[in-house]
Amino acid sequence: MANEMKSSNAVMEVVRNYMEERCASDPILAIKYANPAKSLEKALNYVAHEVQKSGLTIMDSDSVFSLILHYYDENLEDVPNVNCKIAVAKELTDTERAEAKEQAMEQYKEEQLREIRRQNQPKATAPKHTATAPKAGAEINVQPNLFGDDF
Repeated sequence: MANEMKSSNAVMEVVRNYMEERCASDPILAIKYANPAKSLEKALNYVAHEVQKSGLTIMDSDSVFSLILHYYDENLEDVPNVNCKIAVAKELTDTERAEAKEQAMEQYKEEQLREIRRQNQPKATAPKHTATAPKAGAEINVQPNLFGDDF
């Protein structure tokens, strides 16, 4: 299998936890989830295939879980392997959120300070050029002599 999807352990863990929680409250889904012909790898490959067909590059978790449930509910034919990476968005804790906010504020302050300094710098003036030679194509004030150079 040259084109094979690589699912990270984090993705597998999130999907496994979701399915186990759903199976605890839905015995019919638990039976379908235990089907040896189906696996989490195949379910994620099905999701990747459906996302690829839709032309999307990102999908929210509710849509992903809906597709996984559809995979287990239906008798679907195996889809071709999809070469892709699947990532899980991490929800920030309150402390991580506070740290991210602090970093964003520091970055904003630095950008504003740089802009103020740039605006307060004296404007660089170009040195004025003095003409030492006539410009190309300009006529020189020389009157020709009709009697030659001797006069």
